[in-house]
Amino acid sequence: MSETQEIKDGLTVLEETEGREDATYDHIVKYTGFLGGIQVLTILVSVVRNKLAAVLLSTAGVGLSALYQSVIGFLHNTSNLGISFSSIKEIAEYYGENHPEKVLLQVEVVRTWSVWTGLAGMLLCLLFSPAISYWAFGDTSHILPLCLLSPVMGFMAVTVGEISILKAVRRLKRVALISVLGAAATLLLTVPFYYFWGMSGVVPALVVSTLGVMVAHLSLSLPVFPWRVNLLSRSHFRKGWSMVRLGVPYIMATAVNMSVAMGISLFITNWGSLSDVGLYGMGYNLVITYAGVVFTAVDADYFPRLSSVNADVGRMNETINRQIKVCVLLMSPFLVLFMICMPLAIRVLYSSSFLPMTGMAVCASMHMFFKSMTLPVAYASLAKGDAVMYLCMEAAYDIFMAVCVIVGFVYGGILGTGIALALAGVFDWWMIYAVYGRCYGFKPDKAARPFTAAQFLCVAAALFLGMQSEVWLKVAAGGCVLGASVWLSASAIRKEITLFSELKRRIGGRFGKRRRLSK
Repeated sequence: MSETQEIKDGLTVLEETEGREDATYDHIVKYTGFLGGIQVLTILVSVVRNKLAAVLLSTAGVGLSALYQSVIGFLHNTSNLGISFSSIKEIAEYYGENHPEKVLLQVEVVRTWSVWTGLAGMLLCLLFSPAISYWAFGDTSHILPLCLLSPVMGFMAVTVGEISILKAVRRLKRVALISVLGAAATLLLTVPFYYFWGMSGVVPALVVSTLGVMVAHLSLSLPVFPWRVNLLSRSHFRKGWSMVRLGVPYIMATAVNMSVAMGISLFITNWGSLSDVGLYGMGYNLVITYAGVVFTAVDADYFPRLSSVNADVGRMNETINRQIKVCVLLMSPFLVLFMICMPLAIRVLYSSSFLPMTGMAVCASMHMFFKSMTLPVAYASLAKGDAVMYLCMEAAYDIFMAVCVIVGFVYGGILGTGIALALAGVFDWWMIYAVYGRCYGFKPDKAARPFTAAQFLCVAAALFLGMQSEVWLKVAAGGCVLGASVWLSASAIRKEITLFSELKRRIGGRFGKRRRLSK
């Protein structure tokens, strides 16, 4: 049987199973929960790795590793031209339209460009290692280690290309397994180097662990699409330009975001102190990292589905609105609990010395509620291939957010930055709904407005309670608010989603069968 026929058979199976799930909430909830759980597991493995690194390397070694990883990340993001993201749209469209021949060709194009961008990244690392060493470390003593890290650029380019292919063809179980295998491989391959060689093992640990992650990705992607590249094909280069046109503005948007984040940190350092920078940075990461687990499935599952229906306004609106409802449904109870228990979360995850950021983190959590309504809509421009629009919208939001945070810090300190992030979330929600409604015909689901408004009131009440110092008030009133939010989400689940009732039926049937057999 030919590879094309195998893919065609796979498409037929997909249409009979997953294709129907796309039209229901069951698919969205199932994979959001599944991929979110995998992300939690990956975070836990990362926590263990960071803890062992801190013990074996000390603060200086951890700082050196973090600095090397920052340099690698910057060079990779610069050299890969955004192909790791834009390629998802190209393949997902052909896959959704049931064109296996085009899928095979596009996979080959993606892999060809991944190899070339990996080689370009290696060359950049070698050429700029003297400048990077002098800029980052103040001398030229790190030129050789940076040159030895150049193969990492090639490994990363191949890795992100393979994961984008699996996401585009919706092999989500393989995507989840890769996340776990990648985290485990990094843990197992770095700790021995740290243990035996200390700081001298940082560079080989990065090289070997990145190689291990690439091997893990290839082991799961090659059974789906055997390895084929054509490094000298002009047609492959021409076909890849559409990915570059979409990917470069995406990279530019990332660069704007990183520049704004750096600018905010520098301003807070000059106006306040390094402690203020630490409180702001840790508070921001606390909210974005842990609350953002709910959004894990947006990139892996939702974006390929949205890309495959972007030409149909009705189906696009249906896909967006269902993703919004599921995000709000899952995010709201989590935010209520998170905001009420913020001091406890800070003590558990950090230490009591970070408690001054409690108010900032509570207020910034409101930003995540609005993000649950805006993120699914924001992907519409990328699904449409309108990367310039995405860049403009991201730049407008980043600039507005930076101004708000700076003003908030000047007049309200660390607490003011949290209020500013909440206001930035409101602005982003208003801007995206207004612009995308006019440009792409997006219309929010009117039937979901009562549910969204009720959950907003719950989150707003949790914000008020999270700012209070009386523990008894948080426990008593907070329990009622959390119960109301959970009840609203549970009611929506019972109404829209049959997944849990089906699971309950199967479990009940299994236990009933066991009882009958025991008699």
